Amino acid sequence: MNKDRFSSAGVSPPETVDQYKSVAEKLRTAGGSGKVTLQLATQPDTGPLGVTVSEWVVSYGGDPLILNDKGSVQAFTFLQGMWKAGDFAQESKLAKYDTDVDYLKGETAWMATNWPFTTAELSDAGILDKFQVYEGWAGPVRAAHVIGGAVLGVPEGVTGREKEAALALAQFLISKDAQTELVSKNSWPSVRSDALGQVPADQKSTFDAIQAALAILLAKPDLIHTGAMERRLVEAAANAGLVDGNTGKCE
Repeated sequence: MNKDRFSSAGVSPPETVDQYKSVAEKLRTAGGSGKVTLQLATQPDTGPLGVTVSEWVVSYGGDPLILNDKGSVQAFTFLQGMWKAGDFAQESKLAKYDTDVDYLKGETAWMATNWPFTTAELSDAGILDKFQVYEGWAGPVRAAHVIGGAVLGVPEGVTGREKEAALALAQFLISKDAQTELVSKNSWPSVRSDALGQVPADQKSTFDAIQAALAILLAKPDLIHTGAMERRLVEAAANAGLVDGNTGKCE
């Protein structure tokens, strides 16, 4: 969050979805257009939209694998209302891990939900002190932070040298040296507590937020048909008018 812009608009970090909506409205009024981004960029099978939508649906008590349950409908209706009111930046349709950094830098967005990588980028640009980082808000049913995207795994049936190589890669990636590098250079959360000693001093608040977010973490379902699930999420978002495609009423 852009601290100066939040202060000028007289708002504080939202802790509930109602506060989130109120903050977005006041930022829009202060900025003349929506200043909050949702990551709605679509990419084949593992796009940011899937994580964004899943997180909101779960926070309302819905199931991303069903999408027509009560919680899912409530989540989409809420987001649809904010979108129609102009509370979200139009750049949301292209927002993802890297573009959101540019939006924050250029003040197209004054608030964005993004990977911890954002902190490292803002630090490298010498403007991290202009921003505040926190773990986010809670929905009506629960606070939810959904981890998604591509993952590495060892498929069933892999044997011999291929399995040995796969396990060696996994062991390297979770080694202290590799994890320390990811912490210090990318501001990534670590699977090892002994790698956190390399957290840059100016990024401590980010890692405090990371630990708070990890305490309420949910993983996207581990499914072989994840691509089909993502396409359904994109279709649902299009029907709600959040992204290009069919538009209509949530039902």
